[in-house]
Amino acid sequence: MGTLHHSVGKGRLIDPVMGITSLLLMVILDLVTTAQGQNCSKPVLGGNMHLKGEGILLTTFSDGVSVNLACDVGHMSAGGSSTITCTAGTWSPVRMTCERKYCGSAGEVKNGNIDYSEGTQFGDTISIHCNTGFKMVGRPDIVCGDKGWMGRLPLCEVMTCDPPDPIAHGTFSPEKEDFYEYSQVVEFRCLNDYTLRGSKLLTCSEDGNFKPDPPACVKVECNDTRIENGDQDAGSRPPHRYQATMTFQCRPGYVMFGERTQICGIDSKWSPGVPECKLSATTKATTTSTTTTTTTTTTRSVKETDAPRPTDTAETGNNWLKWVIPILVIGICSGFCYGLWTYTKKKRGSQGRSSDNAAAKNEEGVPLS
Repeated sequence: MGTLHHSVGKGRLIDPVMGITSLLLMVILDLVTTAQGQNCSKPVLGGNMHLKGEGILLTTFSDGVSVNLACDVGHMSAGGSSTITCTAGTWSPVRMTCERKYCGSAGEVKNGNIDYSEGTQFGDTISIHCNTGFKMVGRPDIVCGDKGWMGRLPLCEVMTCDPPDPIAHGTFSPEKEDFYEYSQVVEFRCLNDYTLRGSKLLTCSEDGNFKPDPPACVKVECNDTRIENGDQDAGSRPPHRYQATMTFQCRPGYVMFGERTQICGIDSKWSPGVPECKLSATTKATTTSTTTTTTTTTTRSVKETDAPRPTDTAETGNNWLKWVIPILVIGICSGFCYGLWTYTKKKRGSQGRSSDNAAAKNEEGVPLS
């Protein structure tokens, strides 16, 4: 086999190994040169950030070019380099991070409060609420923006009520020409003999109206009640006004059904209701029994052929006793009187005889002259 010789210059021969090595070096050098001149496309960035400056409008970036990054509106850098570089068609890693801005406290609302439950960072919303009895003047919601809270806090003003309407035969106090503030109270009263029906105290409420509804002044007079078989025991005399009382009692032999004490109500009626006096059960039974006996005795006539009933026998026996007892009493009294008369007569006769004997003896003892 022959040996391959390359001639370079004048008659000089080059070693084949050296030739291959030189060729490889030239290829590598060409590749490196090509790579160093490669451009970069638009970089892919992290969240909430963007290219800054001239880089915003470019889509291709030359090798070795550096660009600046910036956080989006409402965000701020949380650290890391804000620059990246295009090297051989590749961007260096993005080190910067962006986070939402903080708005902090929005301040204080007099007679109200702020709800921070959603947060205080960019895009969050706070809600303002007024206390009971106060109305809001302004917007109830404020958003956290790039430069802080976007808007002024509202005001909470006290709720007011117009004066209540006047009522017939009555007045109220205190009287004001303009308005009453929340929770203020007015008191109503009636004139002369009129009585207040409803609440005497009205309060200015949170909705701007007095509550409860206004009262009315009415003339109350209950009638002068009488009850059958009963009388008034105590209480007022006519005219009977509101809250007047009457106390009743039943006559002997009658029992009361209902409350004995009555109160004159706002509706001009006695409450709880006028009682009644009814004949008692004992009296009613006695009257019925007596009436039945009398009727039977006077109207009943028994025929001789009728068989005697038990009641007839009892009635006959009772009639016999009615006659026997008086006769016995008269006989006993007559016998007693007769005995007393006989005893007295005998005693007087004995005393007369004794006197005569004594006189005779005296006459015998006197000497004769």
